[in-house]
Amino acid sequence: MLAAPWCGRPPLAVIGLGLAAFGALLPDIDHPASWVGRRTRPLSAVVGAVCGHRGLTHSALAAAACVWLLVVGGGHGPLAPLAVGYLSHLGGDFLTPRGLPLAWPLKRRWALPLLRTGSAAEPLVVGVVVLLALVVAIGPARRDALARDTGLCALGGPPAALLCRPASFR
Repeated sequence: MLAAPWCGRPPLAVIGLGLAAFGALLPDIDHPASWVGRRTRPLSAVVGAVCGHRGLTHSALAAAACVWLLVVGGGHGPLAPLAVGYLSHLGGDFLTPRGLPLAWPLKRRWALPLLRTGSAAEPLVVGVVVLLALVVAIGPARRDALARDTGLCALGGPPAALLCRPASFR
């Protein structure tokens, strides 16, 4: 959603969101038990056996391929949402203790271990990121109207300070 305007798409376009969601699942094709791995079982088993989980598909090489897709398409190509989704998956895995093997096939991993996959904090972090993306995606005018209509501006406090602009700025 945050990258959609940069990719020349509306933030909530169904096809773009679908491609981004699929792209976010795609790095786990190296794990036969993952959602995408179960649906591509023969391919996923081969990729997992050759590269291991969080191997090639989670490396700097995979990230560079996504960036290349964005650059070649000027950020507007049909695969841009897929590449952005893929990169968001890598960003999320980077925040786990297991991190990413950026220099794959070398074993060293890089991480900023802020949360564990499957922990209680994971859905909270994902929820906050999605909420922030929605707030940015709907734009200032609709955000102000939504905050006023729901009574959020009347409540005051930090949420109101973030979402409710004074009338002189509308």
